[in-house]
Amino acid sequence: MIPPPPAQRAFWEQEGYPKFVRFWEVCNRLFDALNKFTLNAGKPKDKNEAIIRSLCISTGIAFADVSMLVAHGHGLGAMKIARSCLESAINAEYLRLEPTEYRDFLDWSLIGQHRKVEYMRKYMPNEFAGLAPTMIDETEKGYQAVRPRFLLANSQNKTKLRPTWCRRSLRERAERANFEELYNSVYGLYSELSHGSFGRLAQHVENLVGDNIQPAIPPSIVGCSQALQSVHLCSLRALLTLVLLKDTDSFPPFSDLKNDYDYVWNEGRGTAIPQPQ
Repeated sequence: MIPPPPAQRAFWEQEGYPKFVRFWEVCNRLFDALNKFTLNAGKPKDKNEAIIRSLCISTGIAFADVSMLVAHGHGLGAMKIARSCLESAINAEYLRLEPTEYRDFLDWSLIGQHRKVEYMRKYMPNEFAGLAPTMIDETEKGYQAVRPRFLLANSQNKTKLRPTWCRRSLRERAERANFEELYNSVYGLYSELSHGSFGRLAQHVENLVGDNIQPAIPPSIVGCSQALQSVHLCSLRALLTLVLLKDTDSFPPFSDLKNDYDYVWNEGRGTAIPQPQ
């Protein structure tokens, strides 16, 4: 059996814990508050609330994932997850503000399912042959039923599917949800790490010695602070979405958890949490 990857104990003791000691002191309080509003909150009142809860759970899982990666010096990998965490938090707040759009969020999955079946038909004929005909028929019927709702007209008077479930882009949803500043500071930079571009290579540079580039090979502190602060704030915003949705405070109280965030990242300054719309 191949042994598991080694835990980076030395990094944790020398950098991971001491550099973020305040975060480790308080982070479980936010995890606990999110759990009480999602996994332990009973039955949601409607489908929109169920979706918002799921998105907030996704945000919390990403928060935990990034915490684990940072503890072991995988900051650049953590930044990629932080990007997904941001998107979940934006969508959760957007759907709170635009509750009628939950149906598009759900039905877009039928578009995705159709694309998967067509991919198998073209590139995986043996596996496609093993699919149940009833499943293929149901997928096609579902796709045809929702497809007109996602069509866009172009300048040639032709139609095509829009690129995502929402009529607004993620940037526009971020603006609507009052995430604009966080989106601008996180999304482009962190997305760059997922592409094979020069920008990605540049972010992997830890230091330069003459003409030699030293990449940030884990364990490394590079990217750790950015990723951890981003998911901490995204998770705090996800909790605020739940507080506003349910019109009841969290436990521990949201104001205490905001103070925890300021204690970790903004001592003496305080964080301006955008006002709800």
